[in-house]
Amino acid sequence: MRKLTVVLVAAMILLAGCSGGGGGAASPTEDSEMNATATGTGNGNSTLSDITPRSAVSDDNTFSSATEIDGTWYNGSQQSSALIRNDTSNDRKLTEYTDESGTTSELYTTEDYVAVRNGTTGDVQYGGPDSFIGAGIGISGSFTAGGALFYVGVVEWEQTGTTTVDGEQATVYESDSLNETGLNTGQGINYGFEQSEVQSVDGEMVISSEGQIHSATIEIETQDGTYGGEMSAEYGDITLTKPAWVDESEAP
Repeated sequence: MRKLTVVLVAAMILLAGCSGGGGGAASPTEDSEMNATATGTGNGNSTLSDITPRSAVSDDNTFSSATEIDGTWYNGSQQSSALIRNDTSNDRKLTEYTDESGTTSELYTTEDYVAVRNGTTGDVQYGGPDSFIGAGIGISGSFTAGGALFYVGVVEWEQTGTTTVDGEQATVYESDSLNETGLNTGQGINYGFEQSEVQSVDGEMVISSEGQIHSATIEIETQDGTYGGEMSAEYGDITLTKPAWVDESEAP
């Protein structure tokens, strides 16, 4: 059984290292997360979750049971998007990656073969299950689907309430300002903007009590455009049918 994306987990681990973690005094984000009072969408008796946006992002099990991740990455005046669907019961995965030009390429993997459709030419290539064919689409799709998570450590988060997702209670976090410490200690990461260029911040995350991220939206408005992204994740079983462009008679 494949996990949805190893690359996405690696990206989250990188984020954990660049968002002000480690020993010493708690950062402003950590203080607000641990001391906030839940209000708003909950049942009036909410208690603070032990899970915070940054701890959820840094946990390599966060997306281990996800079956669908749909995300858009904002990069100033450009954006890309990706949809990753994982049929764990039948060991099939489909990645649809749309680049900044609007061209969509696809990667379909099974236990027997890999198929790749070039969005520009329409050509389809096939390889064995351990083939590196389509690796670029897989990597780009994984980073794009979780693009919003790159910015979790550079904004302040406050717990504002609870909501219900698939019958289970989840915690809502919101943001309207930068975490200057997180932004300035990014370990060489180029977020695409400087602190002085930021005009507004708007963010929301919904996280289950088990640390599963159901959705995340971060929009950092600058004079050159919007940075951040939005994503949603599903954890229920899905059945993935073979794409129409795949001809199994051509597969190895």
